[in-house]
Amino acid sequence: MFFRIFIFISLCLLQAFAATEDVQLLADDVKQENGIVTANKNVVVYSQNYLVTADCAVYDQNSSIIELFGNVNMMKGKSEISRSNYAKLNLKNNDSAFEALFMMNKDMEVWMRSDESSSDSEYYRTKGAIVSSCNVQDPDWSITSSSAILNKQSKFLHMFNPVFHIGSVPVFYLPYFGFSTDTTRRTGLLPPEFGYSKKEGFYYKQPIYFAPYNQWDLELDPQIRTSRGTGIYGAFRFADSPDSRGAISFGAFTDKQSYRNKQQSQNSNNANLKNRTHKGIGFNYERDKLVKYLTEADLQEGLWIDATKLNDIEYLNLKGQGDDYDSLVTSKFNYFIANDKHYLGAYAKYYIDTEKIGSPNENKDTLQELPTLQYHKFTDNIVLPNILYSLDLQSHRYDRRIGVTATQYEFTLPISLHIPLFDDLATFSFYENLYASHINYADKITSPIDHDEDKTADYVNNYHKFTLHTDLAKAYEGFFHTINFGTEYLIPGYNKGRLDDQFIYGDDYDYTKDNGKDYVPGKYENFLTQEKNKEEVSAYATQYFYTSEGRKFLRHSISQGYYTDDDKYSNLKNAIYFYPFSNLSIYNRLEYSHTDKEFKKLQSGLTYTHERFTASILHTMKKNSNADKDSYLTTSASLKLPAQYRLVTGLQYDLERDYTKSWRVGVLHQRKCWNYGLIFQKDIEPTTTTSGSAMTRKNGVYFTVNFYPMGGVHYDFSVEKDQNSGSN
Repeated sequence: MFFRIFIFISLCLLQAFAATEDVQLLADDVKQENGIVTANKNVVVYSQNYLVTADCAVYDQNSSIIELFGNVNMMKGKSEISRSNYAKLNLKNNDSAFEALFMMNKDMEVWMRSDESSSDSEYYRTKGAIVSSCNVQDPDWSITSSSAILNKQSKFLHMFNPVFHIGSVPVFYLPYFGFSTDTTRRTGLLPPEFGYSKKEGFYYKQPIYFAPYNQWDLELDPQIRTSRGTGIYGAFRFADSPDSRGAISFGAFTDKQSYRNKQQSQNSNNANLKNRTHKGIGFNYERDKLVKYLTEADLQEGLWIDATKLNDIEYLNLKGQGDDYDSLVTSKFNYFIANDKHYLGAYAKYYIDTEKIGSPNENKDTLQELPTLQYHKFTDNIVLPNILYSLDLQSHRYDRRIGVTATQYEFTLPISLHIPLFDDLATFSFYENLYASHINYADKITSPIDHDEDKTADYVNNYHKFTLHTDLAKAYEGFFHTINFGTEYLIPGYNKGRLDDQFIYGDDYDYTKDNGKDYVPGKYENFLTQEKNKEEVSAYATQYFYTSEGRKFLRHSISQGYYTDDDKYSNLKNAIYFYPFSNLSIYNRLEYSHTDKEFKKLQSGLTYTHERFTASILHTMKKNSNADKDSYLTTSASLKLPAQYRLVTGLQYDLERDYTKSWRVGVLHQRKCWNYGLIFQKDIEPTTTTSGSAMTRKNGVYFTVNFYPMGGVHYDFSVEKDQNSGSN
């Protein structure tokens, strides 16, 4: 019969600063002779740092070294697990050595197998190693090396003479390869991006990452396109306080003259590119505290800046592969500070219309909003709890170098009275709204004959509104229903002034007060026009339906007004959202004009999500006041295939102009340890020429592959075509 012997060993480490570590040894058979403890059968060794099992153990009490033989399984800390044939542990300094080791770190999610290995407080060292993050028995990918070193602190793995395998097939060899086994920021090379374009040649981008401090990092992205030119982009990211973060981006790309000559025929207007060097700079910044540092008052505060300066749209197109940018580049500045009663805000918008670059006026006639200032008094009661008011003051400065400019001041004061009726079954409300605006114009010419300038405009508007509404809810057998409906009666009050007069658009007249040039017939505009209130009776309703389990399955809202003086209906607005299942939604929103007998806005969509299949389709139609019509169809779908594959597809189609803006189809393979994708995509991209904006059609094959935790590469094979050639 076996018996179990328990030995308690207390070790005092040699260093004066080291803590005492208790080691306990359990086994079925234990012997001790001259300070050497030998344990056999069901050996268990555990301490503050280790839990080890083995067939046999030999412990030297003098050197504090324990050797373990046969089926050595060890758990160290919370995340490290290993198995070996032989292990040697120094309990004083935690150094170790292993033979035929298999080791896994749960935090890194990487495993390593080696013929020989050793470990100290800083490094793991191995010989004859194989590393992967995939299935241990049959890994999809692995790297073998003659030797390897893993830094425990930085979690960076250095491999010498590595051979990369896909399955059991060797793919390529390097004399050295290193990668991070976690997501810690560190200086080094990021995964490259490369591809091929018929017109631009071979494309290669190699990001270089610098992270010397936790407070900032720098990324440089040099790139080469062998048939087009070279360039470099970069981003400097920083956190200058615990409450802020920012980034400065920059870049430039220079075209070869041979490329510029060939590209002219590829553009839809057959014009040459505007610039040989495409350059720009951007600045992003967020901050949650400024004034709050100076006071302990309960305030909310925020600063947000997103600014971009560029010389053409090509600067954005060349930043990377597969990006889609709007031709109108907007820079924004937002700041606010508020408490529960008051709000102060300052905003600015600066637009670069890249479609105008190359035109005679460039961007000089683009209207800018620099700045807008706002004070808002949040809704509060006055005199009685059911009498509410709020106050809003704003100033807007609209500026540009060519054309009409203006500074507008706005005052809005709504006051309301709310009276519950019939034991809170319904509520009667009365609203009194006062709006006033004063505008100072510059270069506002309203007549092409006498060139008179209109310097100022004042506008005052007041209206009264009566509403009666109620909220009802009722449980039925199998579902629950809530509805909010009511009626409104709006009566125009005092009104003085007008803001609807048209003035000559600056791009289309050649008159100045100094030289008195003649008027050139052109367009008119008014960017500050406001619709006057009309006497209107309207009704609205919003209702929800819920299942007996509380899941919403239907939402419907509708509103309709009637202008009493004009004897006509206002636009009908209707929206319905249907959720027959938790993973299926269908919706439709519309706005119908009774006067024009047509839809002004129409949007319909369907979204389905499932573990194996997802799909969405969206149609949007909008008719603008100038009779222009936009109509787009956007679809996307994905299908889960066997062996972790997924088929993806997408389409953007302009129904009004009858052309495909973009479509793509591809296959993705997704596993925890690696993934790759192969996608064919067709796009129409904007470009900037000497004659203004143009379009270029681009067909591309995009290949991406990522190996966790190393990263991956991106490959693009694309062909550019004349926008006027080829089929949609």
